[in-house]
Amino acid sequence: MRNLVGRALVSVATTVVAAALLAPAASASPIGDAEAAMMAAWDKAGAGNSVLGARKGDVYPAGDGFALDFDGGKMFYTTDTGAKFVYGPILDKYESFGGPATSDLGFPTSNEVHGLAPDSRVATFSASDKPVIFFTPDHGAFVVRGAINAAWDKLGSSGGVLGVPVGDETYNGDLTSQKFTGGEVSWNRKTKEFTANPAALADQLK
Repeated sequence: MRNLVGRALVSVATTVVAAALLAPAASASPIGDAEAAMMAAWDKAGAGNSVLGARKGDVYPAGDGFALDFDGGKMFYTTDTGAKFVYGPILDKYESFGGPATSDLGFPTSNEVHGLAPDSRVATFSASDKPVIFFTPDHGAFVVRGAINAAWDKLGSSGGVLGVPVGDETYNGDLTSQKFTGGEVSWNRKTKEFTANPAALADQLK
């Protein structure tokens, strides 16, 4: 009888030790890390009182990372970008391009924040040409990226002479163009030169 009890106690102890060893490994999963990071970012933003509102559902794979839905927007996560959120028209624009799964914008690298122009908002993304999605109530949300974004930034971004975007990039052969409230900037991918309308803007981009 004593032997049976002894064996039972050893079996219980082994089970407890095994459970203790296995528990950390189970929780330290990529999706578990993503959830922890996104919930910490949600708490920091104000949790249910933030623009995101209440959580909806579980964390799910999105492209090379993860996403989590909220009543007012979405949180995205990769180990490189961390947990960042976008919402409203900027989220709609991002998802119209394919979001993290099929767009070439990458993942958000900043939470959506106020831009320089009145009532504007902006979010940055991880693609190598440093795209942003910029929104104003009067004109909507548009992607600005690459050489055009660099030119826009040099001219003062949304607080400068070029103003805010009023459309996405257009393409004509080697020429990439984008219109803003203060004019239009074009970049020739072959000659590596800017042109602009009004033309005087190009002088500031040399």
